[in-house]
Amino acid sequence: MLWLTRHADSTRVLARRPEVLLAVAALALGGCAGSSMQVSTDYDRAANFAPLKTYSWRIEQQLPNPLNAQRLVDAIDANLKAKGFTKVESGGDLTATYHAATDKSVDVQSFQSGGPYSCWGGCTTSTTVTPVTIGTLIVDLVDTKSNKMLWRGSATDTVSGDPKENEAKIQEAVHKMFEKFPPKA
Repeated sequence: MLWLTRHADSTRVLARRPEVLLAVAALALGGCAGSSMQVSTDYDRAANFAPLKTYSWRIEQQLPNPLNAQRLVDAIDANLKAKGFTKVESGGDLTATYHAATDKSVDVQSFQSGGPYSCWGGCTTSTTVTPVTIGTLIVDLVDTKSNKMLWRGSATDTVSGDPKENEAKIQEAVHKMFEKFPPKA
């Protein structure tokens, strides 16, 4: 019964120190609140971005949802404008384009319930399987004269059934992609 005494003593210590409980709870909840979005960028290390000031669009394949397609173009336009680039109808220094794809996946989570000491007094396990759609967005900037790829940004995250949430994810993805654009030599 020594282990019962130790457990009871540690519980009393925690009960007398509510700030410890609050800190543990904050860490646990903070880990759940983070975004699962993965964003990366790559660029031609030999490219000189300094003389590039304009861009135009070449849209080959639109997103299935035209509203999200326009939101994506608007987000890219806003981020490039904030970086000092001017959009022109054709013949810009850069040609902007995007690609998007989705993939189906499943999220499998198992939960075990029982006593505080494993399954000593009996336990049950329940498993949930949730279908998930994973979306990947790629933004390319190409040198218009040479048709050479200069920069690529990509973002991957779950696609929501809520249009407002997807709009927020598009904004976040594009913002993160263009945070360090143009690359410094």
